[in-house]
Amino acid sequence: MKKRLVLPCLRGYLGSWTTYTCMMRLKDAAKLIGFAHELHRIEKLSDNIQRELGKGRPAEIAEYLLQDDDRFFNSLVVAVYDGDPNWHEVGGFTPNTEEAALLNFPEYAQNCLGFLSINGEEKLFALDGQHRLAGIKAAIEKSDEIGDELINVIIVAHKNTPAGIVKSRRLFTTLNKKAKLVSKDTIIALDEDDISACITRKLIESSDFEYFNEDIISFNTGPVRDKTSITSIVNIYDNVQKLVAFKLGVKESDLERYRYRDNEAVYEFVSCFFRRTFEGCPELLSVAMNGVEAGYYRNSDTGGHLLFRPIGWDVYTDVYLFLVINCHFTSEQAIHSILKKDLNLSGDLLINKVWSKAQKKILKVSAKSMKAIMKAVAK
Repeated sequence: MKKRLVLPCLRGYLGSWTTYTCMMRLKDAAKLIGFAHELHRIEKLSDNIQRELGKGRPAEIAEYLLQDDDRFFNSLVVAVYDGDPNWHEVGGFTPNTEEAALLNFPEYAQNCLGFLSINGEEKLFALDGQHRLAGIKAAIEKSDEIGDELINVIIVAHKNTPAGIVKSRRLFTTLNKKAKLVSKDTIIALDEDDISACITRKLIESSDFEYFNEDIISFNTGPVRDKTSITSIVNIYDNVQKLVAFKLGVKESDLERYRYRDNEAVYEFVSCFFRRTFEGCPELLSVAMNGVEAGYYRNSDTGGHLLFRPIGWDVYTDVYLFLVINCHFTSEQAIHSILKKDLNLSGDLLINKVWSKAQKKILKVSAKSMKAIMKAVAK
């Protein structure tokens, strides 16, 4: 019979979480703890986050662990599910001497000390400390000299259900937001509070909206260079933020105070904006529904169509909001007014404002150019 691994720990409670603050050998952490794949529902975003983990930091952390005698790490926060984790309380610690009677010995101290045993079949993944974990794994691969050193690991129970995933994703982004700047990719992939991230994910994940999917969205930052993508997920997120801020009547900088779970109806407004855009634009519709490659509408000679460039969606959304806010168009009128114009980058509306005819490249759109585009569309 396989022996169970026993971890000395303290049991605690915080909010809705039961926590087990354990001591774990580095070699056990490297072997047993994985990364948060279970929390990602969009495969290409998961790939992006894993590539981010593979960049220089793990190697630097591994070198630090192997070379610095004063090495030290903060705790890893780890979620666990499946297997058979068991808590074994160690009791009998109530002081009974005359001197101890003078101590303020709280009740919780009598039942928080114990051991957590696991059978090795558990699935553990890091909610906080993914780069540190990657560094530990890299260090152990190079040398097992530090394998028996101990690291503090805070284990929380994770339920691999839709509700459990939401709860763990929220904890993941809360921990990482407080610790360091989180990349937009990570926010979009995991944040359960960021209203724009939730709406962006739903536009791509949900069958309610059939026009966006992983096959026609780029999951790289920067210009879209492949032949299949209409735009990038970060670009969608940026413009969703503009639309959400407008709908809620707040500045984009104030959106952090708003939660998707309290404003689910905003999704209807945003999805309607994109739905009407796709249904009113034959070029977009042919890519989303009829299998035409997006690259057909994007080229380096004439520039192609406005809505096959990330900056094009920025311009489109800004003009839409201008028409709705300043010209008092309805949403449908604003979209129709824009889409009936010539949106080819080499057309009269956009040439030398968004696209340089001479240099054959995308331009940084100036305030003057933007004003001219808005004025022309508003006619």
